[in-house]
Amino acid sequence: MAATMIVAALVAGVYAALITMHVAAIRHDATANVRRPGLARWLAAAGERRRGHEECTAVQRRMAGDLGRAAYRGAMEALAARDAVEHPLQVPKARR
Repeated sequence: MAATMIVAALVAGVYAALITMHVAAIRHDATANVRRPGLARWLAAAGERRRGHEECTAVQRRMAGDLGRAAYRGAMEALAARDAVEHPLQVPKARR
């Protein structure tokens, strides 16, 4: 019985490690056309969904009149600043 539990725990640990590696690979190389497990893509996109939800909420509050123009701009600036930190723009080096 104990041996079965140990094997099951090892299999679960290996599976969790593989999912973690896929998530890390997707976050660092989102442009790769490599087929990835759906769970890994979903976990890697959590930050994108969060930012999208924050932007959607700000737009809805602005449209409803609960958020003024300056507050809306501030919210969008904060969102853009966080996005710039999480996804810095990478410009290729110029050829000479």
